[in-house]
Amino acid sequence: MHIKTPAHVPAPHATLPANERGTRSLINANDAARWLELADAALRLAPTEAQVAKTEVLARKEQEAIKKRIRGTAEKVKRQSKSTH
Repeated sequence: MHIKTPAHVPAPHATLPANERGTRSLINANDAARWLELADAALRLAPTEAQVAKTEVLARKEQEAIKKRIRGTAEKVKRQSKSTH
């Protein structure tokens, strides 16, 4: 069943202008591959010591990627706050 929208109803607008919107909702293919690999490793039943070690390595890589993104965002915010004061 398809619901028709009347032509006179205005399209909803974003709360932020396009140049101020983030890219959080965009999934990077590399991130998705890492997350799937980590999930596969974490969901194995009765993992071996080698599998646990591999999962730990994957988790640490993911932590580093997250920290790198946070540091980049923090630096950007720091620069912006300096420029407004």
